Amino acid sequence: MSKAGIKHKNILTNSIHCGDSAILLKQISDDSIDLVITSPPYYQQRVYNYSTMGIGLEASVEKYLESLMDVFCEIIRIIKPSGNIVYNLGDKYIGSSLSLIPYRFALMASSQDKIKLVNNITWVKNNPTPRQFDRRLVSSTEPFFHFIKSSQYYYDRKSFESSKPPPKKINKPTSRLGSKYRELIKLADLTNLEKEKANKALDEVISEVRKGVLCGFRMKIRGIHAEAFGGQSGGRKQQIKKQGFTIIKMRGDTIKKDVIFSPVETIPGIKHCAVYPLGIIREFVKLLCPVNGIVLDPYLGSGTSAIAAKIEGRNYIGMDVDPVYCSEAEGRIKNVSKN
Repeated sequence: MSKAGIKHKNILTNSIHCGDSAILLKQISDDSIDLVITSPPYYQQRVYNYSTMGIGLEASVEKYLESLMDVFCEIIRIIKPSGNIVYNLGDKYIGSSLSLIPYRFALMASSQDKIKLVNNITWVKNNPTPRQFDRRLVSSTEPFFHFIKSSQYYYDRKSFESSKPPPKKINKPTSRLGSKYRELIKLADLTNLEKEKANKALDEVISEVRKGVLCGFRMKIRGIHAEAFGGQSGGRKQQIKKQGFTIIKMRGDTIKKDVIFSPVETIPGIKHCAVYPLGIIREFVKLLCPVNGIVLDPYLGSGTSAIAAKIEGRNYIGMDVDPVYCSEAEGRIKNVSKN
């Protein structure tokens, strides 16, 4: 990880820059950043220290979205073809109706040339603000939108551990393993040849389970089970259609879901009123940025993105319009050491 910093015109890595990110980003070289991860100020949700500066206080949602897109277009320019972009946004009730601001932004962003939306990852807050509404439920989720610039984006799937389910007890295979499917094969409206092939495939997958190669399996049989989703050649739907069955093998890998469970964080002594959880950002940094790569946050706030980058052995660039937050973030970062 760079100590002195890598210069991008007048912007150094491993440093925080105070000012309007729409202007500062113009000093970043094209195709030079590995990951942009950020959470812009939400629309008319909070009054920050410098209430006349920055975005979030526009007169209309449309103006707010325009401000977001001005910065997003610069981000498209500076992100590498192998890079990733992650935006976290919250919604706003206007006239007792949700405005769907995050999703309106996601539609505008994904309509830009070269940009694709890979995932809408839902953050489920374990400790939402305790409120009691008579006519609606308490909002306890927010989206993290993951955008890419090309199909060659960096992605370390194995590193993502944000929603670990409790470990499942794997039962020792018994002599009756697969007996249910054998009965269903008998009942199915398959040809004799199809039934023979189905039983042979069942024997093979049972053998893999007994050897420990697989932790389990599922079998779907034409006319017995619901039709599989999809329809690409070679997919499960086509297998059922052509051969009368398909087998889903389970290798024990944890399913990586697009849901993150994490409490809202507060940090004693930090003035910033909207701190997102360090654990979530560390997960995204590991997933979407290579070691020694550059993580940039154009709305740095309390400094969480930079801290996550430093802990995980990545370089960082932070930007914020508020000098008080910039100072606080610098203080937090100095007290952090790399893992």
